[in-house]
Amino acid sequence: QKIKTIIVTHKDRFVRFGYDWFEKFCMKFHTTIVVVNNEELSPQEELVQDIVSILHVFSCRLYGLHKYKKQIEGDEEIAKELQNGNKSDSRAKNQD
Repeated sequence: QKIKTIIVTHKDRFVRFGYDWFEKFCMKFHTTIVVVNNEELSPQEELVQDIVSILHVFSCRLYGLHKYKKQIEGDEEIAKELQNGNKSDSRAKNQD
């Protein structure tokens, strides 16, 4: 089946970066993209929005790493305890 039309509310929600490239790609397959809220931005405004989007993505990623840092450290401690426990179990078996 062929996709004839893609309808989106905002083009930056459809593709964060490279909308023009994606639009050309769709044109090769005779697919049109309809943007409902198509506000025209100057190149400077578009660049600012792109930079803000990039910062947002990486700040969320960084926040996620901080959020799970303690959990990862806890998992490492559990793994060490299990390894130490297995070593002491094998020593006890060897002594028997």
